[in-house]
Amino acid sequence: MGKGFIRFFAFFSKEINEIRRQPKLVLSLILGPFLILLLFGAGYQGERPLLRTVLVVPESLVDTPVLEQMTTAIEANFQIAEVTTDRTVAVDQLVRGDIEVVEIIPDNIEETVLAGQQAQVEFKYNEINPLTEQWIQYLGYAQVTELNKAILRGEADQLKQEATQTNQELADARLQLDALQQGTSSADAQEVATTARELNQALGILAASPVLAGQLAASGDDPEQTRREIEALREDLTAIEQAAASGNLAEQQERIERASQRIGELEQVTGKLSALPSEVIVSPLNQTYENLYGVAQNFMFYYAPGVLALIVQHIAVTLGALSLVRERLLGAIEFYGVAPVTLTQVLAGKYMAYTLFIGLILTVLMGLMLALGVPFEGDVWLFVGLSALFVLASLGVGFLISAVSSSDSQAIQLSMLVLLLSIFFSGFFLPLDNFSPYVQPVGYIIPQTYGIQGFQDVLLRGRVPDEIIWGALGAIAVVSFVVVHVVWRRQFRRIT
Repeated sequence: MGKGFIRFFAFFSKEINEIRRQPKLVLSLILGPFLILLLFGAGYQGERPLLRTVLVVPESLVDTPVLEQMTTAIEANFQIAEVTTDRTVAVDQLVRGDIEVVEIIPDNIEETVLAGQQAQVEFKYNEINPLTEQWIQYLGYAQVTELNKAILRGEADQLKQEATQTNQELADARLQLDALQQGTSSADAQEVATTARELNQALGILAASPVLAGQLAASGDDPEQTRREIEALREDLTAIEQAAASGNLAEQQERIERASQRIGELEQVTGKLSALPSEVIVSPLNQTYENLYGVAQNFMFYYAPGVLALIVQHIAVTLGALSLVRERLLGAIEFYGVAPVTLTQVLAGKYMAYTLFIGLILTVLMGLMLALGVPFEGDVWLFVGLSALFVLASLGVGFLISAVSSSDSQAIQLSMLVLLLSIFFSGFFLPLDNFSPYVQPVGYIIPQTYGIQGFQDVLLRGRVPDEIIWGALGAIAVVSFVVVHVVWRRQFRRIT
């Protein structure tokens, strides 16, 4: 037992001294990753692209309040570089690269809508970046939605005016009908006919309004039932108008009573509608936001755990990848084959030495991150345990590369391949769920995938990482150790 520990400690000391004799390497491994982290955090803004836009409008909108309203709505999403009526000039600017977007407002919007068609707002761009294209399409959708709301807001204002006027006409008509019903009306037949005709016309306009239907639906009423009531009332008013013109009002007492009741019901609808703000009529729903975390982290703090995991993994993979290759090139494997030492002791010593060294680097980086203000919400020992398991898994990948590599250059190339895979398929920039099911397994075998999630849980959320993170890192560490052990044992056997 004592000899085994001495042999293990000998390889542990050997690797520590090997690193200690290269101070420039140690300095570069510490300062290099920190400078990368600092540069990334200070330089990354994560904001939506600034899209310079030329707005093409029909000549009928030039120097009108409508254009001013549209420009205000558009500037919420796009940077308007110019407003013009010449589509060709705008497209030429787009082709030359002077602008990013050309937005074309259609002419005769009202006529197109009345014809039963949607007027098309055109967005032209010349872009090869798919993310920028997605931003343009999203912002265009948001902007057209705002323009639609602006148009509906104008319609709502008009509807409110009509509802107010109709409400007054309903009240006057109800009073006249009540007086007629009681036989006390002083109004002549011509006045009753005029009132019935005007009210009939106002109700026709009100019934045809799509905003009325939307408001009734939003308030829980049945729009179709209300329309039927309006049409029935209009039929009664038509009959009353004809009876007043022919002098037969006395024969329409039943209709007069029924019309008076319906008018009273409609007064409540139009009174409620005329009192509502236009914004509520157009947008009955609004959104509120509550972040249970409190306030989302800024981009530097959010990406700091991922950058830390990427740096630590790359150091571990690189050191592990070069370790066994270096032993093979120096002829140390032949020495190990005849020495009274087991392969497990060799690997255990290397694992322990590199884990301690990388742990020191991680401690320094973590201290620098805390100095920059990166939060540490979780338990320190939980972070230490997760970091140790993550380093062991990353070293396992590095030793696996070293076991199958025949030269330093091949080991470095494979290490860089792991780095590239980690950047693209670990969720560092894009969530792993965004990839197809056939590609996602690539991310499942990379320690970085679980390191990002685990470090974010401990540092930013202050909670224990999910069991799958511990299990996956442990599985990668164990499987890689077993594979490296098997491959190296074959090499030992060939030597002996």
